[in-house]
Amino acid sequence: MEKCFCGGKIEIQNVEYKLVRGKRTIIIKDVPAYVCQKCGAVYYDTEVLVRLLKIKISTNIFQQNSL
Repeated sequence: MEKCFCGGKIEIQNVEYKLVRGKRTIIIKDVPAYVCQKCGAVYYDTEVLVRLLKIKISTNIFQQNSL
């Protein structure tokens, strides 16, 4: 991916990814992402999203009965 839909240049950066449910938030630091230098849009590889989903599923804070 070289260009964003806005025409801006895409660069790989480490970002913070937030998992939010109600008043609870988990912040995962240093997540690799493609970030548009013009509009700030953030894109993730499928492999990264799968890992984030596994974290979300394995974290008790996001289970229905823990709220």
